[in-house]
Amino acid sequence: MREGILAAVDLTASSQSVLRTAELLAGRLGWPLSVLHVVEDSYLRTAPKRFAPVWDEAYREGLEATSRLLGELAERALGRMAPPGARTVVHHGNPVREVAGEALRHRMLVLASEGRSPLERVARGGVSHYVLHRGEVPVLSVDEGRPLSKLQRVAAAVDDSSAGLSAWRYAEELARATGSEVLAFHLVSLMPGSCCVPTYLPPELMREAEVVDHAREALVERLGIPPERLVIERGEESRGLLDLAEEHGVDLLVVGSRAKSSQRTRIGRTVVELLYQAELPLLIVPEAAQL
Repeated sequence: MREGILAAVDLTASSQSVLRTAELLAGRLGWPLSVLHVVEDSYLRTAPKRFAPVWDEAYREGLEATSRLLGELAERALGRMAPPGARTVVHHGNPVREVAGEALRHRMLVLASEGRSPLERVARGGVSHYVLHRGEVPVLSVDEGRPLSKLQRVAAAVDDSSAGLSAWRYAEELARATGSEVLAFHLVSLMPGSCCVPTYLPPELMREAEVVDHAREALVERLGIPPERLVIERGEESRGLLDLAEEHGVDLLVVGSRAKSSQRTRIGRTVVELLYQAELPLLIVPEAAQL
């Protein structure tokens, strides 16, 4: 059985935002909290193979001592930084693989978002992208300057896909478990060639002024969302969702991912764009994940 929340930190300033978020969620859900740091000492550990032509066994003791020292320092730092009652874990090796492996034992993974620009995210966001592509555990991405400080309103980004339905169900369960309000956001995009053209609407309705009303009726019927919880606007993908979140005072935005069931689309273009742009906490839920 999976444990509670795993907060993976790198011991930099962004770690405080991750820990505050994870602590709040663990307290509201009544789940145990684990804090993980990975000592990236793979270079030291692979030295015998890497320097095979000039390797001398006399070097091994010094490298192993260095690895142990780094681990001891990490354990001390993590002990001082972790919230009271949290379990602290220090692994050695590749952070991407170690975090992904430990995450399999938990119900949710909390990570720091990796900067503002797409280039920086692609370059530094290896851990989150790897875990998201695997599609095995919900990932909560937290901006360094905007931790989850309260949880009064949760919103799910929905469409008529199975991933959209998963996002709604997870957000609904999360709101129920934490006593929060829940909303569902949907954008109707009529731009030529847009990925978000609502395929659940008949073509003859696409030109009508009441297209938002038709969309609401279709989604209420298909997803079972209470009409008063469904917010539908005309807009374009990620930017429109973030605007809705700000307008409605949302503390946490939940989006679904089909990574586990789709090799072609993987985590999805809109999810990737939200990872690049969102400042509010963003929870990416794999298809069929349950709270």
